[in-house]
Amino acid sequence: MRFVCTKCGEKLNINDKTAACINGHSYDRARGGYYNLLLGSTGGVHGDNKDMVLARRAFLGGGYYAPLARWIGGLALEFTPVDGCLLDAGAGEGYYTDFIERTLYEHNGKSDVSAFDISKDAVREISKKNPRISLAVAGSYHMPIADSEFDTLINTFSPLALEETRRVLNTDGHFIMAIPGEMHLFELKSVIYDTPYKNEVADTALEGFELVMDEPLTYKFRLDSQEQIRDLFMMTPYAYRTRPSDREKVTALDTLECTADFRVFVYKKL
Repeated sequence: MRFVCTKCGEKLNINDKTAACINGHSYDRARGGYYNLLLGSTGGVHGDNKDMVLARRAFLGGGYYAPLARWIGGLALEFTPVDGCLLDAGAGEGYYTDFIERTLYEHNGKSDVSAFDISKDAVREISKKNPRISLAVAGSYHMPIADSEFDTLINTFSPLALEETRRVLNTDGHFIMAIPGEMHLFELKSVIYDTPYKNEVADTALEGFELVMDEPLTYKFRLDSQEQIRDLFMMTPYAYRTRPSDREKVTALDTLECTADFRVFVYKKL
């Protein structure tokens, strides 16, 4: 396991069902095989709740974002050395993590993939998908990772903790990031809002990194049931930003053709 103690940064050693460091800090192993390393965790819900995680699992399981998963999996294979290690930071329920790990395993006969998310419900879902992935509940702004530990870091639609990303990547390591493009889910927003807006794409320059690739991926997909539309809606930020009257506009739909619009970046650490 490549995770370190959240409290002191020392290596964690696995002993039966506990991970402990030399300073006596210990963490119990959950039934799903992961450890809760979230700094300052005092219970309650962090990140996506169970309903959002289940909606995300159902929607992504329908294959609507499979083109993006295949692309990121191919990039992970290209930029991760055969004996290298990869971290998915803010992995959600693990749809992309699982695809990446299986791609590396299929082509290399082995893999070394770790992932974390701030949501315990999300990490639990990853543990059900793929037992080869090393898992923890943790946050992106205080990664329980030693300096220069990973060859590749993946970020798909998660908050970007740039300093931590730079810290945990080794020299010449690569950072692969996917974000929504300008027109992503524009049709869904057109249902919710009287004046829908395009997504803003921030400056692509990142301190301490060289931009290696910046390419779009755009296509249409169609949802043919209220359940599918609800799952898409529930996995987006709009689910908790939308007024009840506008939510009803979405739940009343039987069909929806939508635009998937992504920007995919590859950066090399300087």
